[in-house]
Amino acid sequence: MPTRYLIVLLLLVLIGAQPAVAGDDWTVTLRDGSTHEGQLLRLVEGLYILQADGVLMELSDDDIDPRTFKDRPRSETKPQKQLSVTNHYVELHYDGTATTCIDFMHHNTGNHAITEYRFGLAPWEQREIDQREHFDGYGNPLHPTFDPPREQWEPTWDRRVQVDMKLPIPVAPGEYWHVVMRATSRAHYEQVAKGIAWSFIGDYAEDRLVWLKVRLPQGATLVEATPEPSAIFDDAGFRYVMWRQFYHKGERRALRVVFGSN
Repeated sequence: MPTRYLIVLLLLVLIGAQPAVAGDDWTVTLRDGSTHEGQLLRLVEGLYILQADGVLMELSDDDIDPRTFKDRPRSETKPQKQLSVTNHYVELHYDGTATTCIDFMHHNTGNHAITEYRFGLAPWEQREIDQREHFDGYGNPLHPTFDPPREQWEPTWDRRVQVDMKLPIPVAPGEYWHVVMRATSRAHYEQVAKGIAWSFIGDYAEDRLVWLKVRLPQGATLVEATPEPSAIFDDAGFRYVMWRQFYHKGERRALRVVFGSN
């Protein structure tokens, strides 16, 4: 996909563009004659995200054949709410652990200063919360409180937990801001015939556009990556694999690497 569409997408996310989620899959025909089945979201007039065949594409009206909207109007992709964006960086280790750093990107679109950060924890996140540290965009530590309180959690429940964090520096109306989470914990590794597999499944409390960058252990060889990554590159003896994907609220869909050691 041309770089200009990626740049436009990033700019729109940063200024608070508001997409909507289509109720089901679209059949999208492009100007080159190819057809794709997947989720189509409109960011603003004339600019879309299409997730199809495991790949996230950025499209304009110039890229889409008008036949796509012949039987289904563009209005079904009418923007409804702000898109949440997170950057995930995961370092995999041979000792069975993984270090994860997540940058939550935000924009204060309201008329009042934000003094607290509030979000929900999925059940899988609750199991890892004791290994997590949180910081604001200036490096100040954030201290969570939970509802229900941490001591009341049950290990097998499927219940939403609300997290509140006081922000040491208020966020002004119109300001862009970040919360960074870092944790090292036992990784979800699986021994398979081709090597060692690690997967990321999504499962968020709201719709989310995800950038996931995975660093394999030093010297490890990449055997397989599914779906097709957005990028694969090497640096200082490490191999990196990266995806861009959109997840609906509660959607579980694996991004997977299989690696072996030299």
